[in-house]
This record gives sequence, C-alpha cells and structure tokens, in this order.
Amino acid sequence: MKLVYTGREAEFPPNQAKKLDAKLARISQLLGRGERRPEMEAHVMLTKERFLHQARINVNVWDHRVVAVGADADLYAAVSGAVDNLEKQLAKMRTKWRDTKRHKEAPQRTPEASAKRAESVPNGAAPKAKAPNKAVQRKAAAAARRATPKVFRVDQSDVPDNRLRKPMTVEEAMIEIDPGEDYFVFEEVGSGRRNVLLRRKDGHFDLIEG
Repeated sequence: MKLVYTGREAEFPPNQAKKLDAKLARISQLLGRGERRPEMEAHVMLTKERFLHQARINVNVWDHRVVAVGADADLYAAVSGAVDNLEKQLAKMRTKWRDTKRHKEAPQRTPEASAKRAESVPNGAAPKAKAPNKAVQRKAAAAARRATPKVFRVDQSDVPDNRLRKPMTVEEAMIEIDPGEDYFVFEEVGSGRRNVLLRRKDGHFDLIEG
C-alpha cells in the first residue's frame, strides 16, 4: 500500500519512514496484495489546527470506503495513529468477510444424510435429550439477562450549548469534545452528515461518518 498525500507532502526521518513502510506492508499482506497485483493507494489529507496535527486516510477496499483518523501534536504520531486505525478496521472487515463466506459455504444436510441418521436410531425414533432441571434453567435465564446489552438513547436536547446544531469540521469537533467525553456527535460542514467522533484509549480518535 502507498500513501498519497493531499495538500502537502509529509517528510519523515529515515527511521520513522521505515516504521510506516513496515505498517503499510502488514496492511498489504492483510489485503492479500502480492507482487502480481497492483499496489493500492490510500489518500492522506493533512491538516493542522493550532498545535494539533490531524491525518485523515481514505481508501476504497472490498467495495467499501474506509476512513481512518489520527491526531497528535506530533505529525508522525498523527499519521502513524491513522495507519494503525486503518489496519484495525481492515482486519475487522476481513474477519467478518471470511466468517460470512464460511457460513455460506457450510455444507447443507441432504435428504440422503437425514435418512442415514434415521436408520442409525432403532425404530427410526430420535434419541431423547435429558431435560435440564429448573435450577439450571433459572441460572441460564439469569445469565442471558446479564449478557444482554442495554441501549441508552442520547437526548440531543441535553447536549451543552446546543453544539449539535452548529455545523463544524472534524478539526473543530476535536477541539469541542470535552476531556471527560468518550464521544461527540456533530454535523459536518458542507455535507450536512451527522458524524460521531469517538475517543480511543490511546488518545487518538475514530470517526464514524453518517
């Protein structure tokens, strides 16, 4: 994979450039890109707001548009964070695609196989399964209730300063998000899309476009 910069070229010392090349090589292997296939390009847009550098990577893969964002006071850390974010998203997409394909290719039970299974049971009767006792059933039901996640709907009228009604750029949203907030919903300038900015544990951000 090759990074194509939009706006201005990012120049890194040899040791940092080597680390980025290694990360891009892992992504190419993840996508199954070999020597016989053309090299894929990922477009990087670099912006700076005050002391904060932001790197936004756009790439089209598997008929999907993937956007990865990295932000940091250091330019290399911002680009490196965006590349790491891109690798994680592509890894999840690849796993999901493989699971879907494996499920579709799972062999279906044929009438012949069903007949052979019936013949293995005396008189064609299905084996009786031992019913679990009531205590086991109650424990299973309680575990299922605990495992079921709850959905908490966000009331947009409770957002301070009514920030959702003010269209803004991604850079402005990164400034507006409070240190104690894990996410920030905003309307993007120009497109009018409702986007969500998620704070990562490593200090960077994920962008979910509406």
